[in-house]
Amino acid sequence: MDVNVVGRPDTDSLELESYRRELQDLKKRYRALAETTSDAIIQITDDLEVLFANTVVKSMFGISPVDIIGNSISELFPSSEFRRIAPLLSDYFFLDLDDRRERGLGNHLEVLGLNGDGEIVPLEISFGIAVDTMGKKSLPCIIRDITERKKTERKLRYLAYHDKLTALGNRDLFQDSLRTYLDEIRRYGDRKGALLFLDLDGFKKVNDTLGHHIGDDILVECSRRLHSCLRNSDHVFRVEQKGEEPGEDIFRFGGDEFVVLLPYLADPSDAAVVAKKIIQDVRSPYPIQNSPKMPSISLGVSVGIAVIPDDGWEISTLISNADVAMYRAKEQGNSFRYFTSEMNRQVTRRLHLEEGLRAALFTTQIKVAFQPVYFAGGGLSGMEALIRWKHPRDGNISPESFISLAEETGLIIPLGAEIMRKSCRMLSHLQKYGYDAYISVNVSPRQFEDQRFEEMIGIMLARSGADPQGLKLEITEGAFLREPEETGRKIVRLKQNFPGISFMVDDFGTGYSSFSHLSTLPIDYIKIDQSFVSALDEKKNRKIVWSIIRLAKSLNLEVVAEGVQDPKHVNFLKSHGCFLHQGYYYSKPLSVQELLRRLRRERCRQTATRSSIDGSEEGS
Repeated sequence: MDVNVVGRPDTDSLELESYRRELQDLKKRYRALAETTSDAIIQITDDLEVLFANTVVKSMFGISPVDIIGNSISELFPSSEFRRIAPLLSDYFFLDLDDRRERGLGNHLEVLGLNGDGEIVPLEISFGIAVDTMGKKSLPCIIRDITERKKTERKLRYLAYHDKLTALGNRDLFQDSLRTYLDEIRRYGDRKGALLFLDLDGFKKVNDTLGHHIGDDILVECSRRLHSCLRNSDHVFRVEQKGEEPGEDIFRFGGDEFVVLLPYLADPSDAAVVAKKIIQDVRSPYPIQNSPKMPSISLGVSVGIAVIPDDGWEISTLISNADVAMYRAKEQGNSFRYFTSEMNRQVTRRLHLEEGLRAALFTTQIKVAFQPVYFAGGGLSGMEALIRWKHPRDGNISPESFISLAEETGLIIPLGAEIMRKSCRMLSHLQKYGYDAYISVNVSPRQFEDQRFEEMIGIMLARSGADPQGLKLEITEGAFLREPEETGRKIVRLKQNFPGISFMVDDFGTGYSSFSHLSTLPIDYIKIDQSFVSALDEKKNRKIVWSIIRLAKSLNLEVVAEGVQDPKHVNFLKSHGCFLHQGYYYSKPLSVQELLRRLRRERCRQTATRSSIDGSEEGS
């Protein structure tokens, strides 16, 4: 007999009610949790409709959760951006974590959204995993406004890729820009560009004389002028694409070096139009603040041009070629030059020469020749040490071919030390055997400015045992024109430390301010440049030589004339009071063996002459 219990609740109904309450609690907790974050949280269906949105959606997008729920997520993005990301959202919806990793998808996506004012803002969406709720799939998304982060990233990138002084792009940004440009040429082809390498002429002198603060002001003004040049020449080199802003065109490599990238040229010759405009604008006077004695200063600029891609497909090649062309332009001053294959051959020879010179310092290839200096019509006074390089394959290499290279590379320091060593050893030999003759050694400006120059002189004299009384140092006008006061102090110090050592000014007359500094320097000799002496048949050169001799005598300085080639030179110099002569009329430069043989012959001749005179006197 069945018994029905009236009022007993159905067990299934109780469990269902319990689940319902639990679900309601979970939803309340989820909503409460969703409201504690500053990020927007939404859930979307596989057809990209919004199932859930927290209240942050209102502050981030200007749309209340009530208005967005049930509608497409497309309302949160610009239409073009939504078209881009819609397929990606579908991928995230249907792919689990493993599938995302296989496809190279992270759990974050950077997009552009629309805020309440209709402005485009950068956003980052973080995706969860699609879950089943009431039989429907949904994809949870956390949306974060990353505007401040992007500002910080842009600021850091700007600091990393821009020059602090001029705000121009730096070397790193240039390489990125050129790399992108070369990739475009490879992809699309049929495009010409140019790389302009700029170097200011005379900028180092501005820094040295007026100070780095003035130099910095000039660099800032120069960068402004370069920007102006390119704006005025846009039609020559730039074709702006729709929807794209033009990129960086000017870069500072450091110091006074700038690079200009011209990405679109109808013809390579158009680069010359821009180069000429740059030269014209850069050379205009720069005002100097608070300087009544020098209210303005003018600088030149040398421009080297490498055509892209004709002159190279590699960044390093293009920079090198433009740099080579710039140095060729600098030889003329305030000009521009295109890179050529001949320049490349010259650079290759220069590198070959530099490597050979480095190797020569550790071998017996570097020799010293000595050109005698004679009293007019009399005996030997001294000699000048001249460097010689005998290459094992190329033979004798002229000093004119490698001395400037040695100066630029710093090899002049060890090279000069080697010449000093050989000269002091020769001087010691002459003094040991009673020859009363000096040896003069050329000292380059860079060598003279070297901090260890004085120490080097002391070492070479000590090791050879030579008396500094017979050593003369020849310095060019350039050595004392840079810092005349410091040069004078250094000469005085050398004379005090090495009593008897004396100084000559070599190639006198070729410097523009020699006369103004000469009276203040503690020098002993002037050497008249051979370009004046060898051309004494010209009236203007005779006047120059005569004036130099008079100047020297007024300052109680000895005068040596180099380049003496015939009796007419000898007679002119003697008649005007110059009695120390050097040149082919007396002797070519001699090797050590040739010089010693000549000295022995002259000594024998002098001995024979004295014996003859003594014999005649006895007979009388």
